[in-house]
Amino acid sequence: MTLKPLFVSLFILPLFAMTACAKEPVTSADSNGVPQTRSNLTNAEQQQLADFLAQQKANMRFIEGGSYEMGDFGPKLDWTEGLPISSGGDNKALHKVTLDSFSMNAYKATYGDFDIYSMATGQPKEGMQESVIELHQPNAAAGIDWQSAQHYCQWLGQQLDVPMSLPTEAQWEYVARNRGQYVLFPTDTGEIDDGRNVWTSEQKRDMNSKYNTSVTVPIIGLYPPNPLGLYDMTNQNYEWMIDWYDAKYYGNSPGHNPQGPSTGKEKVLRSVDANEGSARNIRVMGAVSVKRWYKVPNPPLILNDAGLNQNRETSARCVANSSQPLGAV
Repeated sequence: MTLKPLFVSLFILPLFAMTACAKEPVTSADSNGVPQTRSNLTNAEQQQLADFLAQQKANMRFIEGGSYEMGDFGPKLDWTEGLPISSGGDNKALHKVTLDSFSMNAYKATYGDFDIYSMATGQPKEGMQESVIELHQPNAAAGIDWQSAQHYCQWLGQQLDVPMSLPTEAQWEYVARNRGQYVLFPTDTGEIDDGRNVWTSEQKRDMNSKYNTSVTVPIIGLYPPNPLGLYDMTNQNYEWMIDWYDAKYYGNSPGHNPQGPSTGKEKVLRSVDANEGSARNIRVMGAVSVKRWYKVPNPPLILNDAGLNQNRETSARCVANSSQPLGAV
């Protein structure tokens, strides 16, 4: 009489195990370490992903390629009397760069975007640490480390069937300067208009109060885009570049589609903070700003010498490296 219960138990256990396993996220990565989309997405998850991809494609802005002078263009401005804008040396010398056409996302990737990425690939959610979870708002620029940012862009490109990555420093500056014009700030006018195209200290405090936090939540799209349709290239936080950092690289940069040094220990960050530039140790005034951050090691929540926390201050904006328009033209 004991055989029947034993038989039933042995038969049911494997079925239970298989059922439990089927519900677990199926995670994998390609040869470059890029997480792959799970093979067991539910119908609802597939729809979420499809809606997300359609929105990301619509957010891309086609940037017609061309040539410009990259670096500190102070000597080209009348009011500088031939002097450079900054005393730093890592944006010297001014040099001609020619870029192929590409598409760039109008917005920095948000926590909402990364939540979809995590759902689709089975990766842990970003920004869930106790010290930064207050920033985890769906429409806030996600604080992210370099490798996660690059993998996200590569994964997004795989979904949209186009090569994607973080931008090169040359691409970012070209866009920030409205296809390489001699403008200081990547705003709608090329100038700073407190409260209209950049936030004021009072507006930042209001943001703190709205989200009941002691830190300012970097909500995207609050202010007008630059003339090419790119939002938030000034204010808020810094954007990872694909380039390795080398203080002397501008002196020997190739003229066509420069990708940065072949090796290094640090990655380039770019942004402009119109209100707190000197306090945050931005190396160069305006749209030619360069900043560094250690990639290896690049642990979460580490502070650099300027007090920047990568989970709050470092974000991602993806580029489609194709000469054909991907989204809005």
